[in-house]
Amino acid sequence: MPHTARVPDPNEIRRRVAELAPWFQNIELGDGISTKDLHGTRDIHPAHDNPGPLWREIARALPADLRGHRVLDIGCNAGYMSFAAKRLGADEVLGIDSNFGATTPFVEQAEFCRSVLGLDVEFREQSFLELDVDRPYDVVLFCGVLYHLEDYATGLDRLRSFVTPGTGLIVLETAIADVTQTFPGDRAYHGDASTFFVPSLPVLLELVRERGFEVEVVQQDDLRALLLMRVPG
Repeated sequence: MPHTARVPDPNEIRRRVAELAPWFQNIELGDGISTKDLHGTRDIHPAHDNPGPLWREIARALPADLRGHRVLDIGCNAGYMSFAAKRLGADEVLGIDSNFGATTPFVEQAEFCRSVLGLDVEFREQSFLELDVDRPYDVVLFCGVLYHLEDYATGLDRLRSFVTPGTGLIVLETAIADVTQTFPGDRAYHGDASTFFVPSLPVLLELVRERGFEVEVVQQDDLRALLLMRVPG
């Protein structure tokens, strides 16, 4: 069933944005309204326009027209990339998030944004480790997820199973470090106690290749890495 019912009243939109705070993603909702207060202290990393700059890097690697493509957005948060993929014409978009560490459920935020934007995107509150797919996806977005996994090898194996071999594209973005670090117990990474594994870039590349991925593009921006990968056909 299409998810296109819209919330048209700007005052109601502003009320719900405040009610669903704090926000990590900055999503433009029309009428000059955005989810995130970039000049205040209400939201998560309030001065950062996440994930707009990252999406612009990713979009350069995607077809300008995603018609005929199915897209899976793992760790969708409030749905920014899911909506962006739909705007590029994707036939189907599924965004999933386990809401791990969320004050307000990310999927609840995403469903609200969907109701405002009127875009036909499906969202599920679910771990990707428990996701069953009836057929593989053409594009899989896996951004800001890997370092939250205790069992990252199994996570990468599951990721590989979601994409069309040969032609499907996987976009992996993650935190990296100069030297690989692990964070057992209550240790936190930059204040984030839900982080378990931050590899160096050489270790990350070795790990994904060992799990059966072919890496086509590697971009590093300070302590973040963006990989474009495929599964051999």
